[in-house]
Amino acid sequence: MQKLPPLASLLAFDALYRTGSVTRAADMLGRTHSAVSKQLHLLQDHAGVTLFEKSGSGIELTMEGRAFAVVVAGSFADLRKAYETLQLAHHRQKVTLKVSSTFARAWAIPTVARFNRHHPDIEIQLSLTVPTNPHGIDGSVDLVLSWDRLASPIEPTENSISLGDVHIGPVLSPTYDYKLEKGVFSFSTQINRRGSEVGWQNWSNLTGMKIASEHEIILDLAGLTYEAAEQGMGVALAPKFLVEKELKSGTLIAPVGFYCFKEGLIVRPSMEKPVPSRNAQIFLDWLGSHGRLDKDGYLAPEVLDPVWG
Repeated sequence: MQKLPPLASLLAFDALYRTGSVTRAADMLGRTHSAVSKQLHLLQDHAGVTLFEKSGSGIELTMEGRAFAVVVAGSFADLRKAYETLQLAHHRQKVTLKVSSTFARAWAIPTVARFNRHHPDIEIQLSLTVPTNPHGIDGSVDLVLSWDRLASPIEPTENSISLGDVHIGPVLSPTYDYKLEKGVFSFSTQINRRGSEVGWQNWSNLTGMKIASEHEIILDLAGLTYEAAEQGMGVALAPKFLVEKELKSGTLIAPVGFYCFKEGLIVRPSMEKPVPSRNAQIFLDWLGSHGRLDKDGYLAPEVLDPVWG
């Protein structure tokens, strides 16, 4: 393999070609005139070909030198462009997080806003789940966030993290009629999120409390089921952190309490991308310190009222 000349000599030669003089080349490179002149003579000696000649108080490229300079300049331009593209791809690599629309509004958007203040060079893009998403397929996303352990009793996978306990229970308007007698919770209408109808039976099995209802309403979004319950249309199963404001203001009540899924709020790599990218791992590590629910299963104060910290 033909040995190439020192890179510093090629950089000096490129600067000479682009500026037209050793003095301006030295200014461009932030070097002294003598240092640049030394590198130019080193390149000429290495090549064994006259690349430049003295002209007045300066030097001028020979025909061979000019032809070679065109190649050197083009190669450095390509190298600079490729390196810039590499840096941009690394620093602005998107991380896609799959969440439900209700969860996006309540948790993901304020949390991502705080993350971006810590890491402005990493873009987190939210991808919304829909009721028709096939089970077992995550799609072309980096990370998936899940909380509904009644409908999806999954175990944490490799590279996943937990963000706290999930407390799930029936919620309803304080004006809605119900009965609680001898371990039986009776009311007129269940309100279900489409695809999560099995949640009631699973909740009953886990708590030992029987459910007695006559009617069922099925809505496409979790947020709609909570709103319907708040409006007195029936009883919905909800996690504390997604109905926190309603519970604390009293527009929703939880008369039979909540079942706690320890460390049930999970962020995991998608099945299509089981090994997190560098930026996805940075986001996961940050969430482990800044994205957890509080000990009561509610959103942490910094998520409800995001501030710099």
